[in-house]
Amino acid sequence: MMIDHETLYRAAGVSALGAVVAFVASAIALALFFGGAGQFWGPVNDVLISIWLIALLLPMLAVYALAGDQAGLWLKVVTIAAMAGAVLGAVGQLLLVGGVIDLQTSFVTGGLGILPVVIWMIALVVLAGPMDALPATVGWLAAAAIMLVIVGAVTTSITTGPPSWLAWLAVVVAFALWMGSLATSFLGPTPA
Repeated sequence: MMIDHETLYRAAGVSALGAVVAFVASAIALALFFGGAGQFWGPVNDVLISIWLIALLLPMLAVYALAGDQAGLWLKVVTIAAMAGAVLGAVGQLLLVGGVIDLQTSFVTGGLGILPVVIWMIALVVLAGPMDALPATVGWLAAAAIMLVIVGAVTTSITTGPPSWLAWLAVVVAFALWMGSLATSFLGPTPA
């Protein structure tokens, strides 16, 4: 049974909103964990990251439904890889929480899972920019989020003090805005 595009777009919009909530909550849990509020917050962060990755699956499908014909095979490959990566990352985090894998192994599943999701975000920049298949805001915010991750990583390599905290706060805000723009793109008038 095929889902019609309008239903998929609406579900993707709601799912993207869920992704915003899960991502922001995971950032708070991670800050509490590293801030010394207790070991409890580490697994909470891991579960919330899993929820975030799973919540991105419907937006990934919706973007492909919207732009796949225009973009062609490359978007299909990127979408499948991103969806597989999101599932791998989510399962890896849950296996870590369940004690099935150790922290080092979760770095592998997490890294291999997140990389294709980041590539999908880069694809959104292309789809929103030169291809004009998505709202420009989605592309600009995806690009800003990716760039701010780089700034956060560089800042943290220099200091773990307030400049690093501010850089990562900017990352959380950028990701929330980007996912929010995806949500509004799919919850607004039916995309063309």
